Amino acid sequence: MKKITQPIKDSYNRRIDYLRVSITDKCNLKCIYCMPSKGLKYFKESEVLTDEEIVRFVRIAHNHGLRKVRITGGEPLVRKNILQLVSSLKKTGIRDLSLTTNGMLLAGLAGDLKQAGLDRVNISLDTMDAKIYRKITKEGDIERVWESIREAERVNLTPVKINVVPIRGINDGEISSFASLTLKNNFHIRFIEFMPASCNGVWAKDKCVSSAEILKQISGLGNLERLKFKGRGPSRNYRFKGAAGVIGIISPLSDHFCGYCNRLRLTADGKIRPCLFSKDEVDIKTPMREGASDDEMEKLFLRAVKIKPQRHLLNEDPSAGGHLKAMSKIGG
Repeated sequence: MKKITQPIKDSYNRRIDYLRVSITDKCNLKCIYCMPSKGLKYFKESEVLTDEEIVRFVRIAHNHGLRKVRITGGEPLVRKNILQLVSSLKKTGIRDLSLTTNGMLLAGLAGDLKQAGLDRVNISLDTMDAKIYRKITKEGDIERVWESIREAERVNLTPVKINVVPIRGINDGEISSFASLTLKNNFHIRFIEFMPASCNGVWAKDKCVSSAEILKQISGLGNLERLKFKGRGPSRNYRFKGAAGVIGIISPLSDHFCGYCNRLRLTADGKIRPCLFSKDEVDIKTPMREGASDDEMEKLFLRAVKIKPQRHLLNEDPSAGGHLKAMSKIGG
């Protein structure tokens, strides 16, 4: 298999150099926008990709210019041998290896993850109020999240990115409070619009706080400067003049970033999703377990890139994401 140093481009001339890899659908929380209130029937262990299968696919994709991998779940830190998997993924040559976590287990693993090759973390934290946090997560302890944030900073898993999903009537009154954290801390606070990917009836259009509303709320905190948009990611970034950190706004609904999308997703059970909201998938697990060669696996990767759609249709039809069973099943 010939190695290609530059990222491959899809049918719409977008560079595909980013893979989100879900390594488990299991989670130690039950966040209202991610998991059904009654819980999920998890994949059987035999249905989930092994470490070796994940690393093999990443190595093949890296040969086509893959530069960035984000490990997701479920909660990725509940997976056994997570340190070995991180180490093996870094050894494929991936330039930027990160992980998204709820922070419940990170404090005790942060140093070892850094040593294994992890570059940085995103930590989900939708409120700074312990009672609201418990309401959103069902079982979470907010103090453990803050401990994880401090430990991630200490071991240099930085910049620490904090993901916030504003939901009207639940935590939308805290948007300015989160934004103000960037004034003195080198945090990247990322506000993510509430997406219609929920099977428990929580999502409604009027609960979604748009990017325009977020900007309006935080504008009174100081002189907000727009940072240069690199064109290869979903976040529109801002900084208060003189602030230590950055504010990012991810708006899949009100101002979608499909024209710049550079990613594919690999689900825990071995399906490549060219788009989060697309029904199209490419199965890599079955052929891999049936003895497919690297060249054959390469063709599956190239097919996934080729069928990546131009954009999602959520703006026109929010029900276009209705086929998604749960975000925790596909890697968020």
